[in-house]
Formats: sequence, structure tokens, C-alpha cells
Amino acid sequence: MAWDVSRRTVMSGGAVGAAVAGLGIGRSALAQRPRKIIVIEETHVPESRLFAETFTNLGCAAQVVRIDRSFNGLLHELEAVEGVLVGLTSDPAAMIAEQILVAGGARPLLQWTHQYRKLRWEHKTVGAPTLLARASVGWPSVLAYHMQDALVGDRQDAELRCQSGGHCGLDGKSPGMLVSWAFEVGVQQS
Repeated sequence: MAWDVSRRTVMSGGAVGAAVAGLGIGRSALAQRPRKIIVIEETHVPESRLFAETFTNLGCAAQVVRIDRSFNGLLHELEAVEGVLVGLTSDPAAMIAEQILVAGGARPLLQWTHQYRKLRWEHKTVGAPTLLARASVGWPSVLAYHMQDALVGDRQDAELRCQSGGHCGLDGKSPGMLVSWAFEVGVQQS
């Protein structure tokens, strides 16, 4: 089946969740067993490319799925996958993934927001605020480490908001509103 979803179609649906926050999944739930990790990279978003490259270099990603502006690659990959899907994507891609995955029985593990305001990135995450605040332009790399720690259970449970410490020029190809997310798919829940 071919999917063709445009940004305009998604936005007109009124379902863009710009105020997502960390989901309170406990350490023991995340650290139960090793899982296959599939990283979603939105190729036209520079921050997403840097995040995916760093996550892959950590050595825990089994696969990288590259999606384009039409999200066709994302929709295809969500149909029959097992493991943990992670991504740093624009809000439309994150929202589409969430709707499809949750409808299919996936378990949300985390969802954090990153928004460019007043020449800085503002991050709403769980734990480790100083890491992202100091990262400036390289924050997607730091985020990959932080997310990997959260997925293996090494995280603080407090919800935190921080801003990058220095001026961060926004790349012309960046949407300026990104969501980092992880969902466990196709794994039997105990």
C-alpha cells in the first residue's frame, strides 16, 4: 500500500501536539531487556541527521531509516517492525509516528520537545539539563547520548526545561520545532 501524506494534510487535521512532555515510564520498565533499536532520520532536517549519526556511532542502533518530506519511508517502516523506534524529527513526523504506533499497540517510552526561540534552543526533557544547556549547536549529539541513557534506565525522573547556553544559529533547513521520541513496538508486555 502506498502512503502519501503531506505536511499540509497533517497540519489541517489540527492534531499537532506542540506541547508534548516526557512520559513517566519507570527505570525498571525501560531496563528489562536489550532491544533492537531502529533510528528514524528525517534527511532534510540537519539536527535529525546529526542525532542519527551520533546514535549510530554509539553502537546500539541496529538500523537507520531515512525518511523524506513525504514521510512515505516512515509510514512503510511502521507497518511491520519489532524493537524500539527512536527519532529526532519535526513535529508532523513525530505526531504521525505516535498516532500510528499507539494505534498499533506500541508502548511510548519517551517524548521530549526542542524549540528554537530567541536565538537559542529550548529543551523540555527528563533529566540532565546541564548537558543540553551547554551543548549549543551540537545539542543533537548530546541528546543522542542522553536518550540512550534514558532507554537503558540511567536517567532522572524530574521533568526539566533548559536553554542552550550560547547563541545558536538556526540552519535554514531546520523546522525550529523538533521532538525526540521512542516507542517500543511488537514486544510482548508483561
